[in-house]
Amino acid sequence: MNRFITFAFVVLLFVTACSQQGEAQKGETPKWQAPPAKNITAADVAKLKWIEGSWRGMDGDKPFYERYKIDGTTMIVETLKEDGTLNGEPDIFELKNGEFGKGEGDKRSAASEITAEYVQFVPAVAGKGNSFRFHRQPDGTWHAVLDWIGQDKALKQKIYTMERWQPK
Repeated sequence: MNRFITFAFVVLLFVTACSQQGEAQKGETPKWQAPPAKNITAADVAKLKWIEGSWRGMDGDKPFYERYKIDGTTMIVETLKEDGTLNGEPDIFELKNGEFGKGEGDKRSAASEITAEYVQFVPAVAGKGNSFRFHRQPDGTWHAVLDWIGQDKALKQKIYTMERWQPK
């Protein structure tokens, strides 16, 4: 009887691990590894209107602040100080030739998918940088999800919950 219980437990662990791999289990490329899409449209960028506004996230016990604005086919992301003033130059995500992204060369990130619920960004050059996703939540918050391969070759992930915020 103990062998059966041990066997059943091992099978249960295996099934759970396989189901957590989701897309990879189905033979599909995981979203964080997909190549940038080359067919993004202005209508796709307009789906991101939900992200507009000022937001506060937490990195451990340290808050950070950002403001997002959709202007036509451009998304402007500003890092802010606690008083609401700018803290450096904004990141500009632009739609060009069907690709929605920011940066140049090895430092470029571009969207692989945009839906009404999330936008997935991937390195424009495979293996050069991390992937990140802005994922809308039902409670009005959203998650910034970062995925990367660590030095140990394991998938790493960090999730920041972004909440609406008004500068003081």
